[in-house]
Amino acid sequence: MNTPNIKRISIVNKVLIAVAVVSILVMVLRLANASSYRWVLEQFALFSDLRILNFRFWQFATYSFIHADPMHLVFNLLMLYLFSQLFFTFFNSNQFLKAYFLGGLAAGIFYVLGSNLLGMHNYVVGASGAVMAVFFTIVGYNPKINVHLIIFGRIAIWIIALAFIAFDVIQLFFDNAGGHLAHIGGSIFGFAYGNYLKGFSFSLNKPKQKSKLKTVHKVNNSQRINQKDDIQKQIDVILDKISKSGYDSLTKDEKEFLFRQK
Repeated sequence: MNTPNIKRISIVNKVLIAVAVVSILVMVLRLANASSYRWVLEQFALFSDLRILNFRFWQFATYSFIHADPMHLVFNLLMLYLFSQLFFTFFNSNQFLKAYFLGGLAAGIFYVLGSNLLGMHNYVVGASGAVMAVFFTIVGYNPKINVHLIIFGRIAIWIIALAFIAFDVIQLFFDNAGGHLAHIGGSIFGFAYGNYLKGFSFSLNKPKQKSKLKTVHKVNNSQRINQKDDIQKQIDVILDKISKSGYDSLTKDEKEFLFRQK
């Protein structure tokens, strides 16, 4: 078995376990002692009211380890697990940790700023912003990658990302607007981080400098296009295999080929 892949799975599992354990303990405390539960929320949930936040800046990190109810927790853990399988097609464990934890931090900052601009003062808990950051890192890096959905079949992830953003924007006018602000903040960070990892390009048409050396060989354009098409077809076949059977189903050659395309 591929050792690096085991390490990657281990990193995800550690995050999942840490979030699950802390969230379950807080939920149990809610049932056992209401006053203690309120104190935990005041200390570790993220409040947009700066008077309640009161320089407790650790809340920007701790809020994502607390969840409102079991369904909230299960949904976020499931989404994080599924997104991580696709994430490791392109990235490593260190990049996953950056996307998740920095994404959670960015989501929290966006929530506080957005809530104060909109005049909404409450608190937010949950890892949704960090989870969205992981997903949108993939979108920023390769928006044209296709995934297989049971109902819709193969679909480009940029379409899924657009649906997520549209849903969050619409929900700003209904309940839990703060939570959706955090989603949007995590999404923006993830998209920017994904673009950073592939390298920003600020000019669409950079002027080509004329070489002083005499050209001795020209690559046939049609041949180059055909080569790119063949590579893309191989990538699509491998990604389809991942979406159906998981990353571990790939052969060693398939894994090496995929990572050479980064």
